[in-house]
Amino acid sequence: MESCCPNKCSSAPSKINYNIQRVSPPLELGEGPHWHQCTQSLYFVDLHKKKINKYHPETSCYTTATIDCCDPLTFIIPVDNQSNTFLVGLGPAIGIVRWNGCSNTAEYRYLKTVDKTPGNRLNDAKADASGRLWVGSMGPEIDDNSGQYHKCRGSLYSVDFDGTVTKRLPNISISNGMAWSPDNKFFYYIDTYKYAVEAYNFDLASGNISNGKVIFDFRCKNITGDPDGMTIDTDGNLWVACFNSNHIIKINPNTSSVLTTIEFPAYQITSAAFGGPNLDQLYVTTASYQTTDAQKSKLPYSGTLFRVLGTCSTGFNGVPVKINLCALN
Repeated sequence: MESCCPNKCSSAPSKINYNIQRVSPPLELGEGPHWHQCTQSLYFVDLHKKKINKYHPETSCYTTATIDCCDPLTFIIPVDNQSNTFLVGLGPAIGIVRWNGCSNTAEYRYLKTVDKTPGNRLNDAKADASGRLWVGSMGPEIDDNSGQYHKCRGSLYSVDFDGTVTKRLPNISISNGMAWSPDNKFFYYIDTYKYAVEAYNFDLASGNISNGKVIFDFRCKNITGDPDGMTIDTDGNLWVACFNSNHIIKINPNTSSVLTTIEFPAYQITSAAFGGPNLDQLYVTTASYQTTDAQKSKLPYSGTLFRVLGTCSTGFNGVPVKINLCALN
């Protein structure tokens, strides 16, 4: 690993010289970081390259495996109480991967199609505090006729333990960041082309969401980049990755204020998760997807997984998904 800048801790709402370390080689489209408490490791994907990745900070060990499938590999989440077993996104479907974290290949199997709209695929996913899977979808990235992105073709779904799929939100363009407030009363959500973070009332028992409202508007706040993945800290602040830009922002969802900006030597910031033994290390995935030569020259570490120390914040363990795999066959 390599440190990019010295560590400096401050509570001031400003740009700070954090200790930013590169802990992986550059990927094409790093996404979906998930901190797994049981293995003390971070798992994430290289979406179009169909690779699953593992970083173990105690040993500085980085490993990767290629999944020999036809679809983009969109997320990886450990399955509760099943070692070396992960739920993954495979195009429009969820599947299962068995991986020991060391081999460069892994077994996989399709389980259930979630979004049946032709051309759609899944994108970001997380499990809520009960272990219920939440996963969103999106349309084709480029319309072959117009050259424009297919908007409002995706949806946000939840998948219960018994495999029941429930559509929670329709007309989604790019389903991205998800987080729940520490008291589980609010669900925070990003549909990228709304250029905003929304908050919904959330009922953990039923999974119902209601009364959605914008709590942070990128355009009103003059934030460059597109809102992508996000995580939440124990103080209830959101850390939002800004795609097509080089930074992540920490926002207070109650006041809609920007508390901190962290800049990286990378152009496409995709997502973030807290990890490490004390959950005070911020892991940030990035991409080099469709970057120009000029962008690569200016920001040469696009696609790298970064570890940020000295944020003065702590987060939560990633929640493994609780699901009856037999019910999905």
